[in-house]
Amino acid sequence: MTSGVNELVLEVADLAAAERFYTEVLGFPVIERWQGEHWRNREAVWVLAGGTRIGLWKPALGIARARGGVHVHYALSVSDQEYDAAVERIRGLGVHVDEVEFGPGNARSAYVADPDHNVVEFWTWDVTAGSPGAPRAISEGVPEL
Repeated sequence: MTSGVNELVLEVADLAAAERFYTEVLGFPVIERWQGEHWRNREAVWVLAGGTRIGLWKPALGIARARGGVHVHYALSVSDQEYDAAVERIRGLGVHVDEVEFGPGNARSAYVADPDHNVVEFWTWDVTAGSPGAPRAISEGVPEL
């Protein structure tokens, strides 16, 4: 049985732009950099989101010949108490945020896109509690709801 997501790796076109987004917009610290022969000439930056490290990799084959691919999004936990401040901080930096409520009133989510269009969700729901209910757009124009 697992206890959570340890690591997530995203393929990025512009490593510097991705690093700026994840450090300056989302506030995640850089914990490691890969470059040079030691890393088989791979270039990557690793940031820390709570207890999950996120790898930002320039296109390359990973272990077991893994390659980047299209995905819908990934979600990070944020507490109810920290949610409003996190959303306002990101909006204050000029980043578009789509907000959704699951419920009614059970959980809130904020969705932002990084420079490579990977969608990052900040979600207040405890996933071990089962389903929070159907989503409802809070912000205007949320697609696909």
